[in-house]
Amino acid sequence: MNIAVNVAPIQRRLSNGLYVSIFPEPHFHHTFVSWSVSYGSIHDAALPGRAHFLEHMMFYNPDEQPVKPMFHALGASTSALTRYDVTTYQMACTSQFEQSMELFIRMLATPHFTPIHIEKERAAIHQELSMYEDKPSWRALQQLTQMMYGHNHPITADVAGTPDSLYQMTPDELNMAYNDYYSTGNMAVAVAGPIEPEAVTEMLEQFPVREHGTAALHGVVPLDRRGGESGERYLELESGLSLPLVRFGFRAESGVRLKDQVACMIGIEALLGETSDFHAACTTSGLLGKGAAWDHYYRQEFAFSNACGYSTDPGSLLARIEEQCDRIQEGTLPLNNLENARMTWLSRYYADMDSLKQRCMHVSEHKVIGRDYMQIGTYVSEMTEEEIISGLRKVAAPANLRMVVLR
Repeated sequence: MNIAVNVAPIQRRLSNGLYVSIFPEPHFHHTFVSWSVSYGSIHDAALPGRAHFLEHMMFYNPDEQPVKPMFHALGASTSALTRYDVTTYQMACTSQFEQSMELFIRMLATPHFTPIHIEKERAAIHQELSMYEDKPSWRALQQLTQMMYGHNHPITADVAGTPDSLYQMTPDELNMAYNDYYSTGNMAVAVAGPIEPEAVTEMLEQFPVREHGTAALHGVVPLDRRGGESGERYLELESGLSLPLVRFGFRAESGVRLKDQVACMIGIEALLGETSDFHAACTTSGLLGKGAAWDHYYRQEFAFSNACGYSTDPGSLLARIEEQCDRIQEGTLPLNNLENARMTWLSRYYADMDSLKQRCMHVSEHKVIGRDYMQIGTYVSEMTEEEIISGLRKVAAPANLRMVVLR
């Protein structure tokens, strides 16, 4: 198999420190920009939710005008999201790209924190937290990460913080976070659309140079905050659900290479994913509902794969998963559907590449965590069966398995 992405970005490191990936796409009618910062919830163990709160506050302007209506007046839109280790700002436009880009750059270069705006966002985020508390799948994810990493690891905290931490957000705290993490060397920008690369580069060169702050220089997560694994491997919680919700997964070795990460993801798909014989048998018997797709998080500071769905018999499902893990460890389970799993991953990858939004977001986010998203397609295509099974055995071991059940 020899399948390669026929789109290669123009990549540069600008004089101000920004990493830039540009995809000229003359046949598209809109332009998409993704601007990522290597700063997320795991960096805020002392004040959970600060990165997310800062993301909300970046949409206020020193001239007191709301930013989003200004984008809309230009025929553009903008949004943002905060993850465990990355914050990403997005902008899309169909015309007036230069004016929209200038506004986008100004928004990210000139934060404006006032008490009245902080109060407004505090109320909005408090509502977000209440909404997530009502989502069983989210509650199960929080519990699963606690079982994998213990209660003291920052990954177990809600990305949006807690009701108590929200009331500790002040202009000084937000300025400190911005100065510490929003350095140009800590950012990556991806732009795709009918644009001229030199014009884009010239605009991005205008972003002011920002040096690393003290926090960003001292490591991502202090060692004393990296909690150990919980002794619990299976946990049931009462939630008043009509059918039990299960979330299960494996804690993996952190800091793995991108190629090893790809091997784990394809292997888990072949062993337990929607293309596997296991999944077909479990959905037929009711042990696992349809749509239980796997999510994967492989970073320097944490790594785990997990899936979520409904089950009529969670205990039996756990036993079946353990049996699959034992057999793959013993070498007695042939992965007959390995090529189906590989093609499933390639299909998802190329679908994201065909979307300017998804392509830019993946490229900029991977860049700030030290990964090259453009390499994934090559790894998936060229990886041997032996490499995939070797990677799978490292993660899909019964000792790494955890399951949470909400009844």
